[in-house]
Amino acid sequence: MTQPPVDEILGSEFRLELIAIKGRSMTRCTSLSGAVHALLAMFCATPVTAMTFELAGTDMRGDGRSWIQADGPITARTVEEFVAFYDAGPDWWPKRIRFNSTGGNLAQGVELGRELRRRGFATEVGHHEPDPYWNGTGERAFTIRAPGKCASACAYAFMGGVERSIGEGSAIGVHQFYSAGHRATKGVSGPVMVEQGSEQAASAILVSYMLEMGVDARVFAKAGLSGPTEMAWIEAGDEAIQTGLEFSPKSWSPWKIDIYGKGVIAISERQDKKYRMSAHCTEKDGAYYEIYVTDEKSSDGSWGLKSWVADQCIPMGDWDSGKGAHQVIGNRVTMADIAIIDHGNGFFVSFSLGHTPRVGDDPSFLYRANYSACTSDRFIGSSEKMVPAITTAFMNCIQ
Repeated sequence: MTQPPVDEILGSEFRLELIAIKGRSMTRCTSLSGAVHALLAMFCATPVTAMTFELAGTDMRGDGRSWIQADGPITARTVEEFVAFYDAGPDWWPKRIRFNSTGGNLAQGVELGRELRRRGFATEVGHHEPDPYWNGTGERAFTIRAPGKCASACAYAFMGGVERSIGEGSAIGVHQFYSAGHRATKGVSGPVMVEQGSEQAASAILVSYMLEMGVDARVFAKAGLSGPTEMAWIEAGDEAIQTGLEFSPKSWSPWKIDIYGKGVIAISERQDKKYRMSAHCTEKDGAYYEIYVTDEKSSDGSWGLKSWVADQCIPMGDWDSGKGAHQVIGNRVTMADIAIIDHGNGFFVSFSLGHTPRVGDDPSFLYRANYSACTSDRFIGSSEKMVPAITTAFMNCIQ
C-alpha cells in the first residue's frame, strides 16, 4: 500500500493548541484529522505570529561568530519564507541557524529539517541579545548567544542540522503528540489521545525521520512518556550526546575504560565514529597507544589518507623530536616503534611506548604548527579524563 505524503498526514490539518505546561504557556502541535477535526476545531487556535529570520552575531565569516536567528512559531509557510530569506542574502551568509521556538506546524518542522540538511546547515538552540561591548556598524547591532528553547515541531527542524548544539542553559522540548479530542467528564474537559489511523502513520514518519537524521529513537520514546500537559526537556550533556541530538562530528568523547580480556583498555573516539584513540598494555610487550582511522580508497584502489600519514607525515617527524620521531602522550617514539596496520575500513597507527611509559595530558597527533604540510585537525583528541583512564589501562595489562 502506498504511504500518503508527509504533508497529508502531518501538515494541512495540524494546528496549535495552547496548553499550560508547569505554569507556563506553550504551543503544541496536534493532529486534527477527520471527525476529530470537525469535533474539536473550536478548541484550536492558529498561530498569530510566524517564525522570523535575521542575521545575528557579528558579520565575521567564520568560527561560528555569525548565524541566522530563527524566532517564533513554525507556520505553514515557514520553509518557503526561510528559503526566500536565505537565497536573497549574500554568498557569505552563515550556514548556521539558531532556534528559539515553542513549536508549531509539525509537517513544516520536518520539511525545514530536511531543507537544512540538504543545504548543509548546522543547528543550535538558543536566543540572542545585544553585544554589550560592540554595537556594530550601520543599522544592525551585533548580538551574542543567549539561552533559549526549541520545543515540539521546532525539535524536528533542529534535528536536520549536520552539526547540532543545544548550548548551556538551553533545551530541546519533546512531547507525545495528541489528537486534540476533548470529552466532558463530570463537567471537566481534557485532551484525549487518539492512537489509530493517521496518528499511527504520523508516528512512523517521525521515527523514520529521526533515524534518517541520525537521532536515536529513544527521543521519540521519551516524548511518548510525557502526559497531556507535560513537556520533556533535554538539555546539553550526556543524554543529548548519546541520543545524537547534540552532534559535532569532530568532537572527541571523554576518555573511558572498558574491560578487555583480563585487563582494560582506555578509549576516546570522535562523535562521527571515523577516528578513535586507545591505549593498552601487555605484560610481555609493554604499553601501546593507537589511532584508528577510517579511510576511503581512491579510484586506483589505494588508501588516500594512509599514504599521506604513513609515507609522508610519519617519516617527516616533528621539529621537537627529530626526523621520523614523534611525541605521543609525552613519549618520544621513533620509526622503529611505529606500525601501520590495515583493517577493513582503514588502518591503525600503533605506537609502542615500552614498559615505563609516561602519560601526558595531550593525546593529539599531527596538529602542531611545526608539522607544516602534515598539520591536521583529524587527530585533535580530548584530554578529558585522559590521564586517569590511560594510567588505569597501563596498570591493568591485557593478559
